[in-house]
Amino acid sequence: MRTFAADRLVYAPMLLGIALIGAMFLVAESGHSRLRDATAVVAGSQQRQAQLSRYLQLLLDGESAQRSFLLTEDTRYLSEFDPAIRRLDPLLDEIVSDYRSAGLEAEAAHLDRLRKLTGIKVGDLLGSLRLYGERDRNAALALVNTDIGQRTMADLRGLLQQLYDIEGERLRTAAAAWRADLRMSRLLLTAATTLSLVLVLLAGFQFARDVRRRERQNLELDERNRELDRLVRQRTQMLFNLSSRLQQVAEREKAALARELHDELGGLLVATKIDVSWLRRRCDDASADAALRWERVLRCLDEGLQLKRRVIENLRPTLLDNVGLVAALQWLVDESVRRAGLECRESYPEPLPELAPDARIAVFRVVQEGLLNVIKHAAARSIDVVVTSNDAELTVVIRDDGVGFDEERAAASQAHGLIGMRHRIEALGGRLEVRSLGAGVGTEFAFTLPWARIRRDAV
Repeated sequence: MRTFAADRLVYAPMLLGIALIGAMFLVAESGHSRLRDATAVVAGSQQRQAQLSRYLQLLLDGESAQRSFLLTEDTRYLSEFDPAIRRLDPLLDEIVSDYRSAGLEAEAAHLDRLRKLTGIKVGDLLGSLRLYGERDRNAALALVNTDIGQRTMADLRGLLQQLYDIEGERLRTAAAAWRADLRMSRLLLTAATTLSLVLVLLAGFQFARDVRRRERQNLELDERNRELDRLVRQRTQMLFNLSSRLQQVAEREKAALARELHDELGGLLVATKIDVSWLRRRCDDASADAALRWERVLRCLDEGLQLKRRVIENLRPTLLDNVGLVAALQWLVDESVRRAGLECRESYPEPLPELAPDARIAVFRVVQEGLLNVIKHAAARSIDVVVTSNDAELTVVIRDDGVGFDEERAAASQAHGLIGMRHRIEALGGRLEVRSLGAGVGTEFAFTLPWARIRRDAV
């Protein structure tokens, strides 16, 4: 919860900055909208001023053409008079339409008065030309020299100047608003840019801190993994050593039990057999039933002695300690393989260096387990047992012609016998390999032990 709250406090400025940027964007968009409106107002005002200027110019052109004609009586000036006068009404209608479409109803009274004054001025110009045509030039000039046209023209100029002033004020107001909005937009853009840079720096700082935090977490995780690996290796080694120790203890207990059976039980059985034989000579009544009983008792004692010998040999082969490894292996092959009815081919090196006691019993047990697996599972007809030795290693190979096995399934299985054999071999620094020679071809079981670990004089 504390980490979550700290993360929220870290991200709060960024969220606030994003909110401020959004607000500035809305304000900027509003400013742009006002800029567009101001631009439209400026453009419309300039257009109306241009129309008013063109309107005044048409009046001046018409008045100039009328006066020039009356002074020179040159009809060419009338060609300029008529177009100027004819364009006044359409232009005035266009001006009125622009004002109304822009919603400038306040100027409608000025435009109505402008239309009236325009009618008076145009009537004055046409009236002078009519007098010229109906009477003479002097009558037309006399009308022109009156102050009616001058006053009308002055009123027109004054009215147009008022409209100019109104449009000028509107233009100045729009321009001022446009400049203010432009300054505001620039200010907002500068603020947004600055804030963006600050946010980028904050985001970069936060990212760098997050990267450093993740690096620390990764380092801590790697350290924990290394510690776990070390503990796993330590515990594995402890279990390995414990298993080796248990195997040694088990073998020693078997040896002690075998000696006790040999010394105690063997002595009891032999003494009992001697006593039974003496009793038979002293107490035998020569009857057939008694003879049968005496024979059964002696036979049971002999079978007990044989059972005692087999149990002792299984617990701790006496040949292994008294004669050596090769003799013990030969006895093991005779007792297991040949008794099972399988053909066996054996090969042993001569002479074989003497092995340490733990190494002797380990090799014997591994070969015993391997032969037992062949007898139980291989469905073989023959077995090869080959023991070879060089200066560095002792190698034992057991090969059969049985059904073979699936190596992938064997690798995935948890065969305790194979695990025990592998443990015995690896505890002595050796290596064990079991491979199938092919379906229906057989299996090869081989292990190698270094003399540096198993020789008696090396221990």
